[in-house]
Amino acid sequence: MLWSRLFIPTLRANPAVESAAVQLLQRAAYLRGPNSWLPLARRSLRRIVAIIRAEFDAAGAQEMLLPTPQTFEAIARELRSYKQLPQIWYSFGAHLEARSFSFEALPLADLCARTLDRCGISYNRTEHSLAVFSDEGTDSVAFCSACGYAAPMELAQAVASKPAGEDPTGDLSPEAFHTPGHKTIAQISEFTGLPESAQMKSLVLVANDAPVLVMLRGDHQMSEAKFAAFTGDHKFRPARSDELFEWFGAGAGSLGPVGVRNMRIVIDAALSGRRNMISGANRDDYHLRNVTPGEDFEAEAYDLRQVVPGDACIRCGAAVGSRNAIELARFHSSRRAADLHATNASAQEVPLLTATCHIAVDRLLLAAATSHRDTDGLALPAAIAPFDVIITPANYSDRAQREAANAVYAEIKSLGLEALLDDRDERPGVKFKDADLIGVPFRITVGKKLSEGLVEILERKTKQLTSTATAEAAAAVRRAITGESSYAAIRSADIPPGP
Repeated sequence: MLWSRLFIPTLRANPAVESAAVQLLQRAAYLRGPNSWLPLARRSLRRIVAIIRAEFDAAGAQEMLLPTPQTFEAIARELRSYKQLPQIWYSFGAHLEARSFSFEALPLADLCARTLDRCGISYNRTEHSLAVFSDEGTDSVAFCSACGYAAPMELAQAVASKPAGEDPTGDLSPEAFHTPGHKTIAQISEFTGLPESAQMKSLVLVANDAPVLVMLRGDHQMSEAKFAAFTGDHKFRPARSDELFEWFGAGAGSLGPVGVRNMRIVIDAALSGRRNMISGANRDDYHLRNVTPGEDFEAEAYDLRQVVPGDACIRCGAAVGSRNAIELARFHSSRRAADLHATNASAQEVPLLTATCHIAVDRLLLAAATSHRDTDGLALPAAIAPFDVIITPANYSDRAQREAANAVYAEIKSLGLEALLDDRDERPGVKFKDADLIGVPFRITVGKKLSEGLVEILERKTKQLTSTATAEAAAAVRRAITGESSYAAIRSADIPPGP
């Protein structure tokens, strides 16, 4: 393609944004404002999508075009027999989303990792995600510097800090007490003189069209991601006030688990073993003291709380910290889907295991800009750069240079590579700066050495400059590219519509 025909509005000054990677993407004419990707970025994103498709298809996955991610499960109800398993389905919306259905766990995390490897993007593997640790990242990862445990903050597991005070001892019975106008955890703490950790917080949520009562320690917060993974419903919602009165006979701030029989009750694991705590009484302006999980009400225990820095690592016990990151992929372990079944080899109905994974396509480009750059601009991995090579005649108006550049350009294209010919009437220095800025892996310069039958090839990543015969330039670049990565087969593939 000709540079003069493309929209490549490079900038010399840094835009007024905080992230250095976003600044660079804007200067290099990949991005304008949040999520406004320009033609160069679109070419890179299409290459990323092509790599994802190639890896997933090679693993036996099948692409679908679906209105919502929930449609996967609806279609999976048509699975009847083990002879149809395993199945891996994926779909592109804003991001890639994939589901697996089987009787055994499938390695979707490894499939995501192979995709990132093929894109040439370095990453850190955590529990549930692949991410780039970076001060510029907007995601939080719980990280243990002692043993290396890492996980997205909202899915991390850790041992909670001890309650601020000891639980009252003895086999005490729940006792109601009047708490007029006091509804929040902080208000009850001030009213009773007891720490917030002595209370149980009640959350009523509607998941899979059914109410769920979640109990947490008073000073803890629920992780929405953990609750969604637990229920399998990522569109759960808080109960409405009219629903609360219908189910409990009281409003928010006075709700509790004692006597509740009409819904599922789940306690956070940090409440296991606790005794004689305070909860709502299901009566406005009243609370109960001496409520003990497992004795005064029955509940399932599950890790639902949000980890906070300072909690103890579940592996080694050291204090967990937090790191900024750019999350590239997320995956959830296989879980049994209660409403999805298929017959096994013995003709028995068996619940299916389902797992999910997501790849944030645009974040892969952001991560590449974070870790593949230098003082001159981007130095993108060859597999995801918008072009394979730029041909830069120092003076395109010079007939000899123009004809040589056009000949190299035609030869490059005939070899199946994607080339950008800089045909602008600009000074050589401007062309070289722009080429370095946009990060294309190789540049062929047609200039002063043409009289000797030579052109110069610059490898963008290493800055290595070599001279070669003009007629050999295209083949030399092709050898360098195909020797560097195995992505060349994707280049000439017919890439169907995608994000």
